[in-house]
Amino acid sequence: MAVPRPQRGGKAEIFQQLVFSEQTNGRPIWSSICLSTAVNHLFPYIERTLLHPGVTINQQYEALDEVTQLGLAGLTVAPFWVKKFRRELGDNHPAVLSTVIGYPFGYQRTEAKQAELEWALRDGAGELEVVLNTSALFSPTSVWLKIELAKLVALAHAQETFFTVILESSLLDQDQTKAMIKLATDAGADFIKDKTGALPTHFSLDAALAFRRYVAKSVGVKIVADGATEAELEQLIAVGVDRLSISPLTP
Repeated sequence: MAVPRPQRGGKAEIFQQLVFSEQTNGRPIWSSICLSTAVNHLFPYIERTLLHPGVTINQQYEALDEVTQLGLAGLTVAPFWVKKFRRELGDNHPAVLSTVIGYPFGYQRTEAKQAELEWALRDGAGELEVVLNTSALFSPTSVWLKIELAKLVALAHAQETFFTVILESSLLDQDQTKAMIKLATDAGADFIKDKTGALPTHFSLDAALAFRRYVAKSVGVKIVADGATEAELEQLIAVGVDRLSISPLTP
């Protein structure tokens, strides 16, 4: 049976309901989007990301309203929900509908990722975010990673679909991070993302800025920005970060 969509107000009501800041140790942090109208210019950079295992259909509808009413960059959902939210968003809306492949740890077989990617494309995903197999990186050879990324990038680009490689940078040292960024760049990734958001990590502006520096200007950068202040988000945009991944208010 179809799930009825909850009714919400227009743009002004959504804006008032969704966007707020809270204090942690006296420091304002972003749980979602800041209430101040002064930050409207950040909205086109924000991707609402709904990948936690307890996400509800109503939370996803609310996020979809944010995307469409506030002009956010896009919505990232689990593969299970792609087909439904492609129907909801429509084929011609400028917001991007993204999904993840190999989430959250990337250690599925390449063939499984290929099948998952192909189904996501059939269901209407406009962008694909593939989790790097960190376990393979920690093995004696990382040649598997190069082969896997080459196959997956080719599948995505054959359908003219943007391809993001997600690194779990919190598990990598600086040299490993740089090496994996180069690997993703050489494979033809359109974007590189710094984290999956699945592990309990704290936002670090220094780490995010370093990540931006490591990635060539020819490749887009996505940063998981939960916990960032408004000023920190401003700095990320100023140095050329292309997308800010923001999770729902309630994990």
